[in-house]
Amino acid sequence: MSRWRHLLCFLVMCAGDRIYSGVLAGFQTTKLGPQPLWNSTFTDQLRRDLLLNYDKFARPTQHYNVTKVKLGLTIRHIEINEFKAVLTVHSWLKMSWDDDKLKWDPSKYGGIHSLNLADHELWQPDIFLYNSATSTAINHYNTHCIVFSNGNVLWVPPAQFSVLCNLNLKYWPFDSQECSMKFGSWTYSGDQIDLDVYNNDTDVKLDLIIQNSEWKIKKTSIYRNITYYECCPEAYPDITVNILVDRISPSYKAIIVTPVIVIVFLILLTFWLPPSAGEKIILNGCTAIIVCLFMLYFTQKMPAMGNHTPLIVLFYSSCLYIVTFSSIGSVVVITISRSRHAHSLPWVIKQCLVGKFGKYLGLNTYIPQSTMTVHRVTAEEMRDHQVTDFDDMHVGDDHGIVRSHHSEKTTYQDDWVLLAAAIDKISFIAYSLLFVILAIVYSV
Repeated sequence: MSRWRHLLCFLVMCAGDRIYSGVLAGFQTTKLGPQPLWNSTFTDQLRRDLLLNYDKFARPTQHYNVTKVKLGLTIRHIEINEFKAVLTVHSWLKMSWDDDKLKWDPSKYGGIHSLNLADHELWQPDIFLYNSATSTAINHYNTHCIVFSNGNVLWVPPAQFSVLCNLNLKYWPFDSQECSMKFGSWTYSGDQIDLDVYNNDTDVKLDLIIQNSEWKIKKTSIYRNITYYECCPEAYPDITVNILVDRISPSYKAIIVTPVIVIVFLILLTFWLPPSAGEKIILNGCTAIIVCLFMLYFTQKMPAMGNHTPLIVLFYSSCLYIVTFSSIGSVVVITISRSRHAHSLPWVIKQCLVGKFGKYLGLNTYIPQSTMTVHRVTAEEMRDHQVTDFDDMHVGDDHGIVRSHHSEKTTYQDDWVLLAAAIDKISFIAYSLLFVILAIVYSV
């Protein structure tokens, strides 16, 4: 009986040793901590090793070292708002810098030489647009950064910049505008973050430009600039981008320039109408309405600027003044030609108008009507014409000169019509010279 007890104890002891050794082997092969549900890749291991205890708010180098950030720009599209004096640039911003905390040996991670990290996972330079029209920084769309094994970081986010621009609309709609964008660090000085142009380019990239229907980029430049402020002795570098654009204006030539020519001809045509024609007032009134409509159109197309008033607006405004004075002159001419005058035109003025000066003005059609003629009437002509109203006749001493009082009054009226026609011709010459002077002044 004792033998069986000893045998049973021996078997229990052997089984316990096996169970203990199995449990111990299990503890040795199992790692402590949470276990992934899949097999981790070299990328997962690299991300864990790089981002473990990584502080994205601390500049990734020693405090006495300088982080050099290279900046480039590729413009995709531009827009200009004349009312707000704002230039909007749709672009791809390109930045590169070195991060000492993001370096690794590719041979330890399966030959990985680059890694994509989200923009919120690593440190980024606080580059702002100094002359921005908005309070935001770079408006990116959660684009990733490319990190290389040597610690170099490349970030190319799409960005939309709205920059304040001093617009000069003096030569609108044939104007050119030059605007600038100034990029720099908001909190770091040049001793901590130094900016430089990417690849030392002097021009902004325009390979992917989408042309605007109204503006065309004529010239661009990008350069590094250093500024010293009164508050701080340190230098603050920045990257300045200059953009020169020309307005595409073929449509404006048909909308703006052609009506100007028509308005000028309409104003000048009023002086070729007969002096007594009331259509002068109607034509001037229609011209004034057209000019006023264009002035309203200008208020819709551009802001009311205190400086740099467009020359084309000044020309239309001058045309409105000219139409007003032309209407006043037309009223005077019509009044002179239609009124019944009891006195003849002064002899000095009449001799000037019926002479060479009148011929140069083109008054030939009015001169014969105003010339006072003396007609000898004989007795036979009186019988042939049956002249019986001797009250209106005056017989001279030679008994051959007959002069009618009605004919004298008609002659007076013709003389004043001649004066009205002369005023129209002189006004035509004067207004033509005035338009030539305005065209020269406003085109320079």
